Amino acid sequence: MEKLSIRAFRAVDEPETCEEFRREHRRVLEDFGITNVTTNTDTWCSDPDTVVIIAQTDDGRMVGGIRVEVRGERELPITAALRKHDPRIVQVVERLGEHGTAEVCGLWNANRFNSRGLPNLLSMAAVSIANQLQIRTMVCLVAHYTVRHALRAGFTMIEEVGEGGTFTYPIPSIKALAMVIPDVRSMDTAIAPNRRNIMSLRIRPEQVRIEKPGEVDLEVRYQLLFDRSVLALVPYRLIEEQHLRYCA
Repeated sequence: MEKLSIRAFRAVDEPETCEEFRREHRRVLEDFGITNVTTNTDTWCSDPDTVVIIAQTDDGRMVGGIRVEVRGERELPITAALRKHDPRIVQVVERLGEHGTAEVCGLWNANRFNSRGLPNLLSMAAVSIANQLQIRTMVCLVAHYTVRHALRAGFTMIEEVGEGGTFTYPIPSIKALAMVIPDVRSMDTAIAPNRRNIMSLRIRPEQVRIEKPGEVDLEVRYQLLFDRSVLALVPYRLIEEQHLRYCA
């Protein structure tokens, strides 16, 4: 069985890992003929409000990644990408930001690791950390060929922008969809199996689970607790102790 780790960290804590993320993500975009994405910059690498989630094989190779960028002083990528196409996106994000919002972005999967369903696992992991970020909603801008992962994780269309939430972006052959999770606490827009998995990761962000989102079984070690302070660790350690006690 293939083994995989999916772990989260603040971008500012691991600059070298962020650079590897950027390099691998850029390579995937270029394979799709995408070389001019306005949001494909390195500004997020120095943003303390950006959390990076990476997938690595047991020999340490990075095979996928995703980011969660909390709305703060820096403009969210979805706003930067769409404001010229439809200025209403600015007001939408500002409204969502009143109660705390973040963008799930930068999803990529190495071609050498296809058919494992990794984008689905990364999307669930990204949504699961919402409680650690103290936000109420999440947004994303996804290509038509990855929208299924967003839907499974609970994202719905932002219909008041574009053509029912759809844009021709970043190149003519790709349709991009602006989406939102209206309530990341209840997650009632996610499909039932994914909602259960997201809530499990939210309660126990460090666990090992057998997953089969694609063609093969994966033993996945999740390490999604990115705030390593003592106060943050206490409740999760108590949950883990009770889980081990009653599963023994």
